[in-house]
Amino acid sequence: MREETKRTGAPEAGLLLVILASICYVCLLAGGNPEVFLIDDNRTQWYPVMERAYEDLWTAGRIYCYDFYQMKGMSVAGQGYYGVMNPFILLSYTVTKLLPAGIDAITFYIGLMVVLGNLFLYLTCRRLGCKEPLALLMTLTYSTMGCFWAFCVWYYVFNNYFLVPLLVYVFLCCTQKGKISYCACGIVLAMDLWMGNVQYTFYHYILFGILSLMMIILKNKRYFMVLCANVSVGVLLSLPMLLLLVQASGGFQEQEKYMQYPLLYFSLLIHSVIPQGILQRHGSGFSFLDSYVMGRDDNLVCYMGLVGILLFAALLRMIGRFLKRARELGNLRGIREELRAGYDRALVWSHEKKTIAGCAAALLFFLSLMSGGAAAGLLGVMPVVRNFRYFFKAVFPAAPLAVLTLAYIAGAGGYEKAGRRLRSAAAILAAVYVCVGAVNACDTVKLVSGLYDMRIEGDFSEEKETAFSAIEAAGADGKNYRTAAFLQFSGLSDGCFDQSHNLTKNFPTAVGVFSLSGYEIATEESRLEMFDAVYSGTDFFARYANADTLENFYQNLRQQPETVQKQLIDNSVRYLLLDKTAPADDRLAGENGGSLFWKDRREDVIAALRELPDIRVERVCSFNDRYDLVELAGTDSLCMDETGSMVPLTDENMQTLSFDAQAAQDYTLSFAWDPHLAASVTEADGTVRLLPVEETEDGDIRISTAKSAGRVTLTWRYPLCTAGFVWEGVTAFMFFGMLGHVAFSKREC
Repeated sequence: MREETKRTGAPEAGLLLVILASICYVCLLAGGNPEVFLIDDNRTQWYPVMERAYEDLWTAGRIYCYDFYQMKGMSVAGQGYYGVMNPFILLSYTVTKLLPAGIDAITFYIGLMVVLGNLFLYLTCRRLGCKEPLALLMTLTYSTMGCFWAFCVWYYVFNNYFLVPLLVYVFLCCTQKGKISYCACGIVLAMDLWMGNVQYTFYHYILFGILSLMMIILKNKRYFMVLCANVSVGVLLSLPMLLLLVQASGGFQEQEKYMQYPLLYFSLLIHSVIPQGILQRHGSGFSFLDSYVMGRDDNLVCYMGLVGILLFAALLRMIGRFLKRARELGNLRGIREELRAGYDRALVWSHEKKTIAGCAAALLFFLSLMSGGAAAGLLGVMPVVRNFRYFFKAVFPAAPLAVLTLAYIAGAGGYEKAGRRLRSAAAILAAVYVCVGAVNACDTVKLVSGLYDMRIEGDFSEEKETAFSAIEAAGADGKNYRTAAFLQFSGLSDGCFDQSHNLTKNFPTAVGVFSLSGYEIATEESRLEMFDAVYSGTDFFARYANADTLENFYQNLRQQPETVQKQLIDNSVRYLLLDKTAPADDRLAGENGGSLFWKDRREDVIAALRELPDIRVERVCSFNDRYDLVELAGTDSLCMDETGSMVPLTDENMQTLSFDAQAAQDYTLSFAWDPHLAASVTEADGTVRLLPVEETEDGDIRISTAKSAGRVTLTWRYPLCTAGFVWEGVTAFMFFGMLGHVAFSKREC
């Protein structure tokens, strides 16, 4: 940035233009909808938890890392993707809380990442020798690439959008022997992990390793220490999160097929220039070589404008020149000498050229990974990494590297030598594809909410109000008993994603209702076994959506009624929501042939429940227009005394429960025991005493009051999480300090 400010003391116009254009672009994509990116996984998995966590911050003064509402209680910090330890999510939520526009934190967060990502991509292009117009064009190209907008349903892909250009920029700025070069990239990588999603952080460590390795190969031995020092700094500054992730990794489910959905090179090349978003919008989309990504045939993930074609042409040109030179030399010895001479010339390359060589090498690595090539084989033998699910996700770090490589080729590697007409034609063609990409992105953002057949009837707050109204109208006691939801069709159906109707996934957290629902693929097996006859433990859909099908539930009721009954009783499941959606009302069910063998199992399930000896079906009523509510009698409450009577429970926040207790009593709570749970009792005189939290034979919680009586409080206290917030604050302070030093220092770092 200092290059752009040192002439006049003020930022150059291009910087301001990038920021303004990025904001306008995000507003264009939003189209006036403040919740435009609050869809699918963003809506059903992360946001209900992060919103509740940050609401607790405003009311209680701290962010909580445990969630009692889902999965009988579970940590929401260790996986990273809930964002409760992401300082940029906290910033986004705080800003949206103060703004009167009603914008949600996810939309603001994605917009913020786009602005920052474009800013640092522009700065990196300028550093690589591009003039302002070319740097602006490359930035526009980056912002209209299809891969990010095809998967805006995963907010965390935009972490990568920001962090890859930033990491390369910081690497470029640290050229000399200044001490900051031994920690700057490490600070970026530490912040990377705090921002969530270990898969992309791992890819970014690989990127930094390849950049450093290229320097070492080109005989800058200092970069061996730079590499080791920065990795050490990155690990140290993110150590609490890293330890939490390692603990959670023991529960990561083994994948049936390592890294599914590879992207074929030819498909990536051809689709990089095809306006799939526009064609799909008009019903004319097609897939080249049957390259489907997660069941989608729009292949917008492959759209890169002209970047893919031009880089492929540059690669062919380089290979052609080498082969021509090899033919001229005519013998192996001559070729070896030519290669040695080329290596000698590379030794005196500028720092920028060596860095771009590292970017090109990293690009080839990620291309190999996304296609299932040698890089995939290498990573496939690594623990935890071999459970990463999708090959195509490597396109996210590859995309900015492709743009930067092209920017260097066009800017410093021959752009000025080209004729004026050729330069003008290339600029016009690139601008056309930028416009195509922008239209693609707009169409995709509008259509993606229908991709999974979501039926959003209002904003998120309205969904919560609708859910509250339905619960109140049904007379359901969601504070002392649990609900469990069952869908008509397996797979991704509209019922799974209509929050206010079914209380599946993490939505119960948002409305403060206790449920077996949730979403956590890293949950340990012992936790799932506590309700694996209610929510089928062997069913993929149940594990990932935590809302089993009526068919599975009916089969379990017929085949193992005693187990189902015991789990309903022990897990305090008093309310069942039974889907009454017909195939005609479910788009995906019709497309997948769900109507051929479908049978409405509601009556069968209710009849089977009536046969259970210790449970009585008390009533059946309509919960809303697509779900019936079945109320059961005979199940335990969430908190019971030793006589089996219900003890009213109060949920003070996401991770704190309380109830009034008598002396010398044992209380059983239907929540999974965890070694980090702590209980205390506040007596009438204000004295606070600690109480033991014991594990029952069923894996639940037992609290004994001994001689104490008063308000008992149960919460989750884990020093590693407490240390994590302190560590995160230190990392954020160092991160912004490092950025200021790199951006405005008058000498090289």
